[in-house]
Amino acid sequence: MGNEKLQEFINKDFIYAIVGATNNPQKYGHKVLVDLKNKGYKVVPINPKYQEVAGLTCYPALISLEERPDVVVLIVGAENAKKIVQNCIDLALNKIWFQPGSEYDEAVQMAQSAGFNIVTGKCIMEQTRETNEISQPAFSG
Repeated sequence: MGNEKLQEFINKDFIYAIVGATNNPQKYGHKVLVDLKNKGYKVVPINPKYQEVAGLTCYPALISLEERPDVVVLIVGAENAKKIVQNCIDLALNKIWFQPGSEYDEAVQMAQSAGFNIVTGKCIMEQTRETNEISQPAFSG
């Protein structure tokens, strides 16, 4: 996938629904949420098991959100992946980022068949790392 396609998914003005968010700091559902939040991205945790994750109100499902997310980030198991993609189809949420480990064939095929823009094989934490920090000149004043 080219960088221009990735740029359609990465924007600090976007709202990111993190499906599979958790309070367990060992799990990627927590790591991704906190990483994006700390980088200044607008993130909304989605998980019916929690009322709050990382200090943010957690919603039980995508349909419960007050604001429409621009990107749905999936960090879920196989049994939930298809259900979440179907929810995205029902709600016309057409940008899905399948985190590594959540790229189940049937769910990916459902999203592709619906004509959705998807990302697979890339970690959103790596793709949102600031690359220009290293190349900026030192302050000289």
